[in-house]
Amino acid sequence: MPATGVFFLPTTSSGSTEVSMLQVIIDRLETHYCLHSLSRWSLEHRLFRETSRQGSAEASFGGESPKAHEPRYLQVLHLSYHPDCSYLAVTRAHSLSELAAATPAASSSKIEDDREHATIIAIPSGSQTEEFVQLMLSRFGPLWTQRQVLQVVNGQAFEAGDFRVKVGELRQGQGGSQQSRGVVTELEWITGDENDWSSAEAIIVGFWEGLDVKGAKGYLRSPGDGSGFNTVRQWCEALRTR
Repeated sequence: MPATGVFFLPTTSSGSTEVSMLQVIIDRLETHYCLHSLSRWSLEHRLFRETSRQGSAEASFGGESPKAHEPRYLQVLHLSYHPDCSYLAVTRAHSLSELAAATPAASSSKIEDDREHATIIAIPSGSQTEEFVQLMLSRFGPLWTQRQVLQVVNGQAFEAGDFRVKVGELRQGQGGSQQSRGVVTELEWITGDENDWSSAEAIIVGFWEGLDVKGAKGYLRSPGDGSGFNTVRQWCEALRTR
């Protein structure tokens, strides 16, 4: 399978808007590559934080024994380019592994490989995903508290050389009360092999550094678990801490 990486460029207090940051990334892509436009894409992400440490709650999502002072996070993620399913991911507070990729100096950084992978399953999208969310809000409120809702609407996608690039504006909230959080980018190395992660990591980070977009953080993960959810893990890591 192709190798991927997710990058998050936060909104700053310097006056830059998410629209201008998005355009900066697209302009840099156009400077270096002959772009071919692909279908637009979208994303929706919900984050729930555990409010109870009872063993029954632990068993409901993952079946592991409770660990003191380590609340679990339940994430519901839908990616429009995987239209038939949504993803449920359960992680603990310490389970992030990330790569800071803000500047060319990021090439000296390394991925911190965590020992506890998130538990991820896929469920049918549409009404069944909505029913699950409503169940969490109405019946499991004492155990799980919704912390945030994030969306990418009308994201743009391109082919750029050996990469597929998805970029979009990340907003928090629903309806008319949305707050700008920044810009997200997914890089997919089409000709790469995620089983050769050491090479894939260098190529993906090198592609991003070549755009010279400062202030971003990259989320890359060595596969290793054979679940097929590697890109989903990257998105969940990137979005959980917004």
